[in-house]
Amino acid sequence: MKEMNRREFLTLTGAAVVALSLAGCGGPSAPPAPPSPPASESKEMALFRAINEVWYEVNREVVPNPKLDICKSVVYCQEAADLAKFTASPFETYEPEVDEEDYRKWNLPDDVFHEYQLRESEMIQEIRNKYGNGSYRGTAGVSNSTHDGMQLKQLYPRSPSEVREFVRYLAGHGLASPHPEQWMIGLYCPTIKGKTYTVAVMVNFAPI
Repeated sequence: MKEMNRREFLTLTGAAVVALSLAGCGGPSAPPAPPSPPASESKEMALFRAINEVWYEVNREVVPNPKLDICKSVVYCQEAADLAKFTASPFETYEPEVDEEDYRKWNLPDDVFHEYQLRESEMIQEIRNKYGNGSYRGTAGVSNSTHDGMQLKQLYPRSPSEVREFVRYLAGHGLASPHPEQWMIGLYCPTIKGKTYTVAVMVNFAPI
């Protein structure tokens, strides 16, 4: 595994995230496949648009109480996107410890992992400070609770059915909301060794 000291790692992972539009998007019930966006549109924004085209329909299918107001769409959150990018940074910086076609895992040196966890916690707290104590709702697509065996778990959805399945995973038992802008998402989709993965951070505007 490539060795890197703490300062080099933090320098690499401190690069600025490319800003993404905050605008939501409605659309037809049958969405186009999200990959291969035009040069002016990032993988993240293409996926964000595809997610919003099925978000309401999928939530309507899974919400347990039909009387609840269903979250009709999600709003793009740059702070969540920044966190998603940072969360994925070790996978881009380090070579995997195990590198097989359908299975990859990464190990980090203890000191680097400690700094990584510390910065991740700080970024989560920054989200809570801005949007409310209960606003950070989780990071999907990554396993990073220990320094060994870290994995990217979610491949980039490449068909309408895969987008729906991903949204169903994010929605859980349904996201009820009295305000269409209450739920927010940030995405980062790194391509590593020929495979594109997706890391998603969910944020709920909860000023409590």
